[in-house]
Amino acid sequence: MEENSLINKRSYKEIRRYKWYKLFIIGLITYILGLIVLIWTGNPILFPSIVMLGNFLIPVTYVAFFYEKRRLSNINMTDTVAAFFYGGFLGTFAAAILEPIFIHGLNFKDAIIVGVIEEFTKALGVLFIYKRKRHKLEIDGIILGAAAGMGFAALESIGYAFTFFLNSKGSLSLTVYITMLRGILAPLGHGTWTAILAGIFVRENRIGHFTINKKVIRAYIVVVLLHGLWDGIPSIMQIIMPTAVAVFIGQFIVGFTGIFILIRLWLQAKRQAIEDIKQ
Repeated sequence: MEENSLINKRSYKEIRRYKWYKLFIIGLITYILGLIVLIWTGNPILFPSIVMLGNFLIPVTYVAFFYEKRRLSNINMTDTVAAFFYGGFLGTFAAAILEPIFIHGLNFKDAIIVGVIEEFTKALGVLFIYKRKRHKLEIDGIILGAAAGMGFAALESIGYAFTFFLNSKGSLSLTVYITMLRGILAPLGHGTWTAILAGIFVRENRIGHFTINKKVIRAYIVVVLLHGLWDGIPSIMQIIMPTAVAVFIGQFIVGFTGIFILIRLWLQAKRQAIEDIKQ
C-alpha cells in the first residue's frame, strides 16, 4: 500500500508538468503562423507541413488530454505513441484494402459496413500493444484506444484534405475549411469509439487470458452503430430533411452519445483502478 502510494505521488508530480491545453494553444498559433507564411511566400514546400500540422493538432491534443490524466494508469509515452502509430497506419492501410471489396455506394448499409471495417482495423493498433500483457486496467485500454483511434482520424483527415485540394484544383481555402471541420469533429468520432471498445476489451481480459466475450462483442456492436450512424446520417436526412444543418445536428447527437458513454466508462475505470490500488 505504502509503495503504491509513493508511486502514485511521484506519478502525479510528473503528470502535473503536462498541460494538454498549452499544447493545443501553441499548436494552433503555429498552424496560423504557418498559414500566414504559406500565403505570404506562396512556397508550395510548406503546404504538406501545414496540412499535417492542422490535421494532427486536435487528435494529438485529445490523446494528450487522456495521457495527462493517467495518474492511476501504468501507461507510458512509448505505448501511447505506438498505439497512435499502429492505429493510424495499420488501421488506414487495412481499411484501404477491405473497404473497396465490400463497399460500392454511400447508402446507410454501406455506412454500417464502414463501421464494421474501421472499428476492427483501428483495434489492431491496441491489440499490437496489448499482446505484451502489461496493461490490465480499463483505464489503460481507454488511453490506448483513444490514441489508436486518433491516429486513424489524423491520417484519414490528411487524406481527405489532399483529396479536396486536388479535386478543387489547388484551393487552399477549401483545404483549410476541411481541415478545421474534421478537426472540430474529431473528438466526437474515431478516438472516442476506439477508446470505448479498447477500455471494455482490456477490462474483460484483465485476468490474463485473451477472450472475446459478450461484453466485448456488445461494445463492438455499439461503436459500429455509432460509426455507421455518423456516416449514414446524410443519406437518412436526405429523405427526411435534406439540409446541412440537419446533418450536423444528427452527427452531433451521435457524437455526444459516444462522449457520454466514454465519460461513464472513464469514471467506472477510475473506480476500478482505485480499488486495485487499495488491494
